[in-house]
Amino acid sequence: EKGIAVVVDINDVGLFPKILASVSSYNGQRSHYALPSTANAEFSIRSAMTDDSSLTSSLCHPHSSLLRGLLNHSYYSLESLVLNDFIHLRPNIDLHPTLPHLRKLKRLDISRIPSITNETLHLISNHVGPRLEVLYMKGLRNVTNEGVVHLVKSCRNLRVLDVSRVHQLDDEVGKAIGTYLNELEVLHGRDNYHWTNDGVDVITRNCRKLVQLTLWGCIRLTHADFQNVGRVCSDNSNDLTSHESSMTDQPIISLRTSLSPSKLVLLNLWGCHNLTDEAALLMTSLPQLRSLCVSECHKLTDRFVHGISQSLPRLVHLQLRYLRRLTDSGIDAIACRMSGLYSLDVSFCTKLTINALVQLLRSRSESLAELRLYSCRQLDLEGSNGGMGANGRRVVGGGQRLVQALKTERRRSILSFLDLRKCYQHEPFSRDEVFLNGMSELGFDEPMSGLFVRRAKCNCQVREQLGDLVSKLGAGDASMTN
Repeated sequence: EKGIAVVVDINDVGLFPKILASVSSYNGQRSHYALPSTANAEFSIRSAMTDDSSLTSSLCHPHSSLLRGLLNHSYYSLESLVLNDFIHLRPNIDLHPTLPHLRKLKRLDISRIPSITNETLHLISNHVGPRLEVLYMKGLRNVTNEGVVHLVKSCRNLRVLDVSRVHQLDDEVGKAIGTYLNELEVLHGRDNYHWTNDGVDVITRNCRKLVQLTLWGCIRLTHADFQNVGRVCSDNSNDLTSHESSMTDQPIISLRTSLSPSKLVLLNLWGCHNLTDEAALLMTSLPQLRSLCVSECHKLTDRFVHGISQSLPRLVHLQLRYLRRLTDSGIDAIACRMSGLYSLDVSFCTKLTINALVQLLRSRSESLAELRLYSCRQLDLEGSNGGMGANGRRVVGGGQRLVQALKTERRRSILSFLDLRKCYQHEPFSRDEVFLNGMSELGFDEPMSGLFVRRAKCNCQVREQLGDLVSKLGAGDASMTN
């Protein structure tokens, strides 16, 4: 009853080594190929095989027998099962018979397995659901709302859930997650195009323990509502205690009247194209937020940045890529109010000028370590057109002003990563030797043209901030992070 395995990982080459198979090529010669066990293989074995059905059958499942053996002898020990990308899995044979007997399973990854259907989700729900704490099910093409909702209702102890790229899911699943998963700390829902605020708002209002939330590519979202965090709403008029709810299909009702501040530390809204400036007003209840990504949220303007600079002044990481409406006014707000900002990405923000960046580097010299300005062509940091302007005079790029700002703050600045690639207006252009020599004097190397790095520096403020961030994210840390 002790079992032989605590963790079974199909990607572990120690347990599941690559198998060399000899197959016939079209010219009749025999060749050896390493059979891939996962969909991440660099080639498809099928393209190298003959039409021999018996050979095809034997080659499609090189690790199935070993997997079944490990599972059959680990009923009382297995805590973590990682099957992601195992495209050869035959659930009815390799997995389903084992599920009723797994007494300790807490972590499960079934991502990107095309043979997984609602039948598998129902069996997981019925046999191991109440014990699961971590579940990855990214990219499942053949499951529906019905299967995922059924699973969510039974997995009420989940701390980590990844349903990214399960494109067919809609707000019914979002509402179920927000209603039943009160212990959830990490939720990834990337590229779920059908999700709207009808479902996501239930999640953001009710999942009080969320530390990380990824909604990258949920293009129908218009805002991110974190008001009334901690209050769970239900259409059921009868209040249930937690014990009573766990015995039924009814949602758990929060009886607390006072609202607790959100624990959310990381929020990723990349590509939520309909997000508006008003979203900043709804983030006032996120005092623990340290990392925010709103890249490619094309409707956002300086007004949004002014809003978060006031409501989220303790942000450590901020990504604003492709916000083409962002101007110097937004950068000035960051420079004035975000005293702990460690990393800023404003790549492709084409309305910024060197004036705002110089002010940013001077104001945030003791905290800003990473600055990404990729393809901010209007900065023209090294001069253009061979260094000559239309009037025949030499054009001095903004790079020299940037270097001067860094030299002024030489003793205090901790900047160690500066991405200035393609920060010029025209081709061809001549490199500004004064700028390049100045960066070299400051200790920067240039591993590729326009990318400057130097040895990382640190100070007490940064150590405290990063230590705080790591401890907060640790609350939602999962042992499986494929």
